[in-house]
Amino acid sequence: MYGPLLSRRLGLSLGVDLVSYKTCDYDCIYCQLGRTAVKTAVRRPFDSPAIILDELKRKLDSIEEPDYITISGSGEPTLNSDLGLIISEIKKMTGVPLAILTNGSLLTDEDVTDACMLADLVVPSLDAGDEETFKRVNRPAGGLTLGCIVDGMVSFRAKHPGQVWLEVMLVSGVNSDDAQIEKILDAAGRINPDLVQLNTVVRPPAETGARPVDEETLARIAALCGAKVEVVSSSRGSGAAIGMEADTEEILGLLARRPCTAGEISDALSLHPTIAVKVLAELVGKGVLYLKSTDSGEYYHLT
Repeated sequence: MYGPLLSRRLGLSLGVDLVSYKTCDYDCIYCQLGRTAVKTAVRRPFDSPAIILDELKRKLDSIEEPDYITISGSGEPTLNSDLGLIISEIKKMTGVPLAILTNGSLLTDEDVTDACMLADLVVPSLDAGDEETFKRVNRPAGGLTLGCIVDGMVSFRAKHPGQVWLEVMLVSGVNSDDAQIEKILDAAGRINPDLVQLNTVVRPPAETGARPVDEETLARIAALCGAKVEVVSSSRGSGAAIGMEADTEEILGLLARRPCTAGEISDALSLHPTIAVKVLAELVGKGVLYLKSTDSGEYYHLT
């Protein structure tokens, strides 16, 4: 478990990480967690579902009710072959809506689609409009093709009774030209999601050449998408009460999933900015964290 954290898209979100660190069937150039450690499209069990469910129950009993329980984390969650069982048991445990953040690559697998059908919200991603760009941006595991993946999303969307939001991550000079955008939008039209979310590189990416698209370009592309589109902002205020006591374990848990600025940590954990900066400086001094400067800000990483 990690959080609950204030998500840019889902409000107060309690995260559930179902795979070991950086186990994924993609190796995206923009990934905030760096290069994929285990690149595979083969599904398998990870931690015992009973352990996961017990930890989730204890967490839910100790916090205010989140807006979403979000299956996501440090890799591709649909690679966990116990996904369907875990979601089914979570739905018995609580009425909190459940979301899955996935790259959508395995929605061609019947077991994966059956599991995802149980979720209230599924957010797959589509970052390319042709095979060449798909390989350049997402660097997929062998055997995965964009055409089959899009067909899987189309089929899943037609059956799923809940919400489907499609995330498009744009990288300047890679998948942001007009021809590529037109192809992506054509595929999105076939998928017919409830919402298209345009995003770009914010946190330090796996490859230094993965650069963000400027706001003007995002706004222009959003206008082409019509009414069912939103640009995902880089930050969001919490509006929550500000605390003066820092939980180091929570800070490290957050940074284990993604690099963050001091402001993002302050917002996510409802922590006074001055306290956040002080604790982060202490952790840097102890060698637990290091600071990396980018065009979009200074990000703290686990050493």
